[in-house]
Parts: sequence; C-alpha cells; structure tokens
Amino acid sequence: MAVRIWLVGPEGVRSAGLSEIETILRSDSAYWLDLEIADLPELEPVRPLLPGHPLNWEDASKSTQRPKLEDHGAYLFLVMRGLDTARHRLAEQLHTVQLACFLTGRALVTVRSGPMASVDVVHARLEGGATLLDAGADVVLHAVLDDLVDRYSPHVEEWEAEMDRLLREALDRPRQLVMGHILSIRKHMLLLRRLAFGQREILSMLAKERDGLIQARMLPYFQDVLDHLISLVEASETLRDSVSIAVDVYLNSVNNRLNEVMKILTVISSVILPLSLITGIYGMNFEKMPGLHHPWGFFGVVGGMAILAIGMIFYFKRSRWL
Repeated sequence: MAVRIWLVGPEGVRSAGLSEIETILRSDSAYWLDLEIADLPELEPVRPLLPGHPLNWEDASKSTQRPKLEDHGAYLFLVMRGLDTARHRLAEQLHTVQLACFLTGRALVTVRSGPMASVDVVHARLEGGATLLDAGADVVLHAVLDDLVDRYSPHVEEWEAEMDRLLREALDRPRQLVMGHILSIRKHMLLLRRLAFGQREILSMLAKERDGLIQARMLPYFQDVLDHLISLVEASETLRDSVSIAVDVYLNSVNNRLNEVMKILTVISSVILPLSLITGIYGMNFEKMPGLHHPWGFFGVVGGMAILAIGMIFYFKRSRWL
C-alpha cells in the first residue's frame, strides 16, 4: 500500500499509521492523507468521514480526468496532472500522472494514479522536519503544486535543445527519421499546451482568496506558481513555432535535394541525347555512309562524340548549371 498520513499533534507534525486513520478523521487535528487509486478499496470503511462528494471520489478513482477545480464551499476538489518522471526517453517524457486533491480548512487528501515525484519531495521535507502542515493544509497543497509545475521546465528545455539539433540535421541531412522526431515533439507540444492551459485556469482560481480554505498570506505563493505555468505556456508556444519552422526547413531541404538530383539527371540526359542521335544515325542499315568503310571511321566518330560531350559539360559548368 502507498497510503501515508501526516497529522499535527501535541508534539508537532508526525507520521501516522493506517490503524489511526479513523481516530484522526474523527478528531479536529490537521492532517494530510496521501494515497494511490489502488488503495481506495482499503479506505472504503472510513470513506464517509473523508471530505468530498461521492461523485468527486468517483472522478478521483479514474485516472483519465481532465484538469479541473470545483468549489463546494466547505472544500475544494481539483485535478492536476504531473509528469511521469519514471520515464526518461524523449518520446515518452509527456506521460502524465493524475493528482486529485480534496482541500478543507484543516485537511488535504491527495489521490494519485501512480508514483509522483512531486508528492515524494514533500513527504521527504516533512520527514526532514519541515513544518508545512503546521502552517495549514493549503501550504502543503502549494508545495506539491509548485514542484509539479517546476518539473515541466527541464523537459521543455530538453525539447528545445533537441529541436535545435533536429533543425541543423534537417538542413544538412534531411532524412525521414528526422521528420519522425520532429512530429513526435510536435505531438508532445500539443498535449503540453492543452495541459498547461487547463491547469493555468486552476491556479488562477487558487490565487484568489477563498475564505476558510486558502489563507490570504498564501495567495502570492499560488500566484508565483501561476507565473511559472504561464512561462511554461509561453515556452510551449515558442517551441510549437520552432517545430513548424523545422517542418518547413525539412520540406524545403528535401525539395532542394530533389531539384539538385533532377538537375544532374537533366544534364546527363542532355549530354547523352546528341550522342544517341549520332549512334542512331550510324546504326542505320545503309551501305553507303560517310566514313563507314574508312579504317579510322569508328575512332573518328567516337572521338567526335567525346569532344561533343566534353564541350557540353564545359558549357554547362560555365553556365553554372553544374
């Protein structure tokens, strides 16, 4: 099981066991309950004691929800998506993990669809003696969301570096593999843009005071997370433009290469055409033809053809067709 509980007791913030959960939920202690979707059946006996409407819990149990925020007065229900940092390959970097949160004045419940580094970081801070929960459940929520948003930036920077490399390769060696990588990044950028826009609205709502749920002193901190997400949106827009430019460069490079090949083939055809005409004339079955029976006739014709071919090549080079 991945259930972890933190509560504020007389001795300060401490970790609690699953056996204490019902006592904690019935008390007035501030707490943070963190779990994965797979753990929900284990909490079914105490589910009525947890904040949230059954429909919200149904949404939290499904890992395909879109980012959203619902204000139910006594609690907030929000869904965010963070990067699955267990995946490292570029083509898999935008797999996401769902994070559903229930926030009340004294409690935070987080339900994840899988392991999430942003949540693990906050657990580590609490284990190290940080007093986040003492300051309020909204402080813990801010810490999780702040790390969640910040984890997008290194991947966007990596994509930008990859796009620079692909752009150079599209100019020098426009292979089909390059186009495949460009389109893969383009797909990720569309998903990132959609996620960022949806989560920007959520953070914009969290940056407004909500009596009893978000403390006034926390508003600048949520605004700071919003600013980071807006920067991410702008970076995704810039990267999307870079992808479009890279596609254009690739197509232009392919067309230029095709034009070069066609030009060379045209020159070769132009050189061979008069030679074919000469050989065709001397290939006719006439008995009387100039030089046909001359002992040097063959060598004269071949020499004339060679001079003609060299002359044409020289002319093409002088005209800068080669």
